[in-house]
Amino acid sequence: MTAIAFDGFPEIAVPSPEPSVPVRSGSAAHKALFCNALLETHDPYKPSIIDWPKLDEATRGRIVSLPIWDIAVQTEEKAGWNVRAYGQTVADPLLKAAVDMDAFEEHRHKVVLANMVEAYGIELDPEPAYKRPKDPEWAFLVTGYSECVDSFFGFGLFDIAKNSGFFPPALVDTLEPVMREEGRHILFFVNWVAWWRKNMPLWRRPWFELKVIAVWLFLIA
Repeated sequence: MTAIAFDGFPEIAVPSPEPSVPVRSGSAAHKALFCNALLETHDPYKPSIIDWPKLDEATRGRIVSLPIWDIAVQTEEKAGWNVRAYGQTVADPLLKAAVDMDAFEEHRHKVVLANMVEAYGIELDPEPAYKRPKDPEWAFLVTGYSECVDSFFGFGLFDIAKNSGFFPPALVDTLEPVMREEGRHILFFVNWVAWWRKNMPLWRRPWFELKVIAVWLFLIA
C-alpha cells in the first residue's frame, strides 16, 4: 500500500503490484502501476529557486539565437491547459491524481522556460490567449502523442547539444529535470492509452480509434 500526498494534492493510498507479479494490460494493477510510477517519482523542485548558470557572451548568443523559445513556452502552457482539462473529466481518484500531477508538471515546465528566457534576456512574442479545450480527451491525446513525437527529435537534439558543447554542462544539468519529466509523462500517457482502450465502453471504442487516427493526421498536417 502506497500513500501519496503532495502540496495541493489529496493523499491517495493504493496497492501497487509486486515486481514479480505479471500485470495484465487494462487491469486495476496496470492502472495502479502507471499512476503510482508518475506520482512516486515526482520531483518537488521549485522553478523560482533555480540558479541559472552564468554564460559567456558567445554561449549566450548561441542560446538566444535558437528560434524555439516562443513555441517552447507556448507549447508547455498549452499542454498544461489540455492535461488539466482532461483531469477535470476523470472520476477515478488515483487516475485523476496522476493526471493532475501531469498537468502541474507541464505548467511548471512553462515556468522554468519562462524564467530561463528572462534570465538570459531572450525576448518573446506576446503569448496568445489560452482557452479550455472543447473536447478534453482530444486535447489530452494531442498533447500525449505530440510529446511522443517531440521526444523522438528533442531528446536526440538535447543529447547532441550536450555532447557537442553547444549547451554548457551547467545548463544541461539545470534542464535535466525537465527532460526526465517529459520521459515520465510519455510513459504515463502510452500506458493510459493501453489501459483506457481496455476499459472504455464497447460503443466508444470505434469512435476512440477514429479520434486517434484524426490526432495523428492533425499532427502530421
